Amino acid sequence: MSLQTRSTFVLTHPSEIVQALVGLKDVRVLHYERRGPDVELGIEQAVENVRCPSCGGRAQVKERPVVRYVDLPVFGTPMRLAWRKHRMRCPDDSCPRRSWVLSDHRIAAKNCLLTTRAAKWATVQVGGGRTVSEVAAELACDWHTVNDSVTTYGEALVAADRKRLNRTTAIGLDETKFVHLGRTSHADYATTVADVENHQKAPVGKVRQRPREPVSPITNSQRLVVIW
Repeated sequence: MSLQTRSTFVLTHPSEIVQALVGLKDVRVLHYERRGPDVELGIEQAVENVRCPSCGGRAQVKERPVVRYVDLPVFGTPMRLAWRKHRMRCPDDSCPRRSWVLSDHRIAAKNCLLTTRAAKWATVQVGGGRTVSEVAAELACDWHTVNDSVTTYGEALVAADRKRLNRTTAIGLDETKFVHLGRTSHADYATTVADVENHQKAPVGKVRQRPREPVSPITNSQRLVVIW
């Protein structure tokens, strides 16, 4: 029986130990700051010899804006990641690209206020049955911050799941009525389609102000085709 060898390593330099604990590749740790219950970790990308994406010339640093993201808690303490970014500029006056900001999806995705690892974790938590409010409380952030990230990553997961488009011989339809209580109370209706054969639920249909007309019975000679 052959034994599978494991890749092991030992770090002794303090800066290397900090990099390993942070768990992000190609970054430098700038500072660790704690003000009462608030903890912030400052990082920047380890970049060199940046080229203009349009002309290929050597780019220059224009600004160093700091963008703060909600990160995973560390030892039970909510964490904020302060990413000191690189806004670059092309020194060639004839180049159409004036400036741009370097990004790294491994740290955080565009238009997302959660780090990538925090957004993935939140998506798993909400997908497993926890409420958005519970996850937001654990991350010490706003409800919308978590909900927007979960929606973004959840839609990507649904789009990548090709198994949900299996062929089926039976589907189920269910219409749910949502009542909005308020000064202008009204009811919205949403239709859910379920794959009965494969025990899968399709995305909920568009919310409407009025219910659908009843579906007439389908004869044995008819076929029902669902097009997404």
